[in-house]
Amino acid sequence: MAAKEKGKGAAGSEPSPMEEWVTRARGVGLVVGFLVAFLVCRNQGFPMADAILRGLVGAAVLSVVAWWSALMVIQALMRAAAAQAVREAEDAAARMAVARQEADAMMARRGAAPDEAAS
Repeated sequence: MAAKEKGKGAAGSEPSPMEEWVTRARGVGLVVGFLVAFLVCRNQGFPMADAILRGLVGAAVLSVVAWWSALMVIQALMRAAAAQAVREAEDAAARMAVARQEADAMMARRGAAPDEAAS
């Protein structure tokens, strides 16, 4: 808890969702990396001290892999969200152009109707 308070900015704002997901991924990587390396070493007959040390190395390695993977996933999601926003803006602009053309056509018909009645 103290580490989170220490990491907060001067304004005391909450951490971003991206930071939370990356932190979770690193934590899962640490636990899974340790467990996998430790259990493999213990099943191969390594002494407990060696298995623990190798488990710690496995935890560090898998933590980095999980961190990098989380960043890649988040980056892909951000790209997809940006592309979706561009598509939505283009669709909205196209709808506005169609609505403007329809409004211009309706105004032209209204303006032409009294002229035709007078003729």
